[in-house]
Amino acid sequence: MHQDPITISPSRHNRWYERILLNPVIGHLLALAAIIPGAQFISYQAWIQNDNQAITLGLLGVCYVISIYLGRNIAKFAGGKAVSHILGTCLVAVALIIALVLLLRIEYARTSLFLGVMLLLATQVVAVIINRRFRSLKLALIPSKAIEKLLPRNARNLEFRLLESPSLGDTRFDGIVVDMDADLEDEWIRFISHCNISGMPVFNARKVTETLDGKVNLSTLQSTDLANLQPQPVYLAAKRAFDILMTLLVAPFLLPICLIVAALIRLDSPGPALFVQHRIGKGNRVFRMYKFRSMRPHDNDNLAPQFADQDAHRITRLGAFIRKFRIDELPQFFNVLKGDMSLIGPRPEQPGFVEKFEAEVPYYSYRHIVRPGITGWAQVNHGYAVDTETTREKVEHDFYYIKNLSPALDFLVILLTLKTIATGFGAM
Repeated sequence: MHQDPITISPSRHNRWYERILLNPVIGHLLALAAIIPGAQFISYQAWIQNDNQAITLGLLGVCYVISIYLGRNIAKFAGGKAVSHILGTCLVAVALIIALVLLLRIEYARTSLFLGVMLLLATQVVAVIINRRFRSLKLALIPSKAIEKLLPRNARNLEFRLLESPSLGDTRFDGIVVDMDADLEDEWIRFISHCNISGMPVFNARKVTETLDGKVNLSTLQSTDLANLQPQPVYLAAKRAFDILMTLLVAPFLLPICLIVAALIRLDSPGPALFVQHRIGKGNRVFRMYKFRSMRPHDNDNLAPQFADQDAHRITRLGAFIRKFRIDELPQFFNVLKGDMSLIGPRPEQPGFVEKFEAEVPYYSYRHIVRPGITGWAQVNHGYAVDTETTREKVEHDFYYIKNLSPALDFLVILLTLKTIATGFGAM
């Protein structure tokens, strides 16, 4: 069974002028009016003069539709509404259009295309600013013992108000949040039923927290919830086909880079260029994972597994660089081709760590229901784990990924991975 993340969107703006000013359809029409005629008139100070200009404006329209579609899909997930991610969807849409133009040898007007792309980026930034300013969320909390502990503490663009009595008063809310596991008094149950009947959205507090934090709280996870952590077999098959296709496509570009990195590692410090280690994969199967060596070889190969920070003193000068920008992970594309790993998934752990964490972290082994990945939701949101507590938090992120496994979430992970590579987040 698979459940989509809940969509929490403003619904209290129901007055006639609010419906007009904050109407998404009107917003899209205004954006298209700014992009298409704007690109044409700024470039040529005249309406369409030839087929190339007409084709270019059509391409800009398609580009806008693609960027909006991608943006709406990743906005369902934690952090998906960030400006950097929205701009990332625009650039992906532009890249797809340019690839289509080059592949089909389509004639186009370069000036208006460039200006149209700039206007597209500008309209998306303006849309984010408007949404943050005028479309903030206001949610009413049904009082219970654990309600405040279940909710995120630093949610942006979101206001929670704890109700003192079963009445909304004169305040307009976008929805009510309920701890579905709490024993509520009859008057509160009647109030929730009346709100739901009247069209007021009712949200499960646990699901709200998952949506905002991007992780599943293991403390509140129950065995009955495991049914929602079953990934869809059809998507797993499509994901595997995508892994193979992308690995074969990037192989000609990665091989020269890998050869150069391997040579530099051999020159930088004594020892082999590759580091091979046993890891636990899908179905708790052991496999050999490949990485570029970033540390000086250890004198004792039989040491118990250690967290990354405990071996930080062994990292070489070149090793620090390739770890920061994740270049050390490139050999794992071979693991992907073999079927040991996926491009995106929970990071694989050493057998010794798996045995330790299974005893300390509830449901830990359930992360092995999917193939481990070169990058993953936990990796880009949390970085490296340095103890059992941070490992527990990474597992919570892994469960969120498995629960919401989809093309949109994988796309968001790719955007976050590119951001991680650019910033070096989580490197050690």
